[in-house]
Amino acid sequence: MTFPSPAGRAMDRVMDVGTNRCGECSVCCEVLTFALAGALKPSGVMCPHCRAPSGCGIYQTREEVCRSYYCGWRHLDLPDEWRPDRSHFLISLRPGPDGSTPGVEFTLLGADSGLDWLPFLKFLAALADQATPVYLSLLGEPGWQSPWVHLNAIAVLIEGLKGRDLGRIKTGLGEALAICRAQPKRAIS
Repeated sequence: MTFPSPAGRAMDRVMDVGTNRCGECSVCCEVLTFALAGALKPSGVMCPHCRAPSGCGIYQTREEVCRSYYCGWRHLDLPDEWRPDRSHFLISLRPGPDGSTPGVEFTLLGADSGLDWLPFLKFLAALADQATPVYLSLLGEPGWQSPWVHLNAIAVLIEGLKGRDLGRIKTGLGEALAICRAQPKRAIS
């Protein structure tokens, strides 16, 4: 897979993260929803195996869902400023609308003002330049799915990113937030 880096260079490989090098970050242990020992661990609830601040207490024998999760910060070899507990974005790799093109999902963990963060805007522009499928999601309440939107479908945003027009970018991101917030709540099943 090739993804543009925030610095503008292409990243042709996804990092091997066979060891826990997440530092004190355990955002995925709390934010992600997954089946654990026959029950559903909802978003917003810390995994019982997490041993903050050092991460997973069963890392070497962790669940398959955890083994197969690709944190964008680690797998795309992004700078430390992108660590989810610092950037307030959890970056996940996910397929694009066609099911095969690799895409990137940004889950906003904090306030809407995080969308004004310059490294985020630069990375978003680099992804748009390469027509990489990009998604924005907001944290759902525990037990509810996170609402998301395909950012490439918001014309004013893509035009703003390609033209480096901050006003149009902010308008497009505002539209993305409105779309996410207007989605009906869906329970996780």
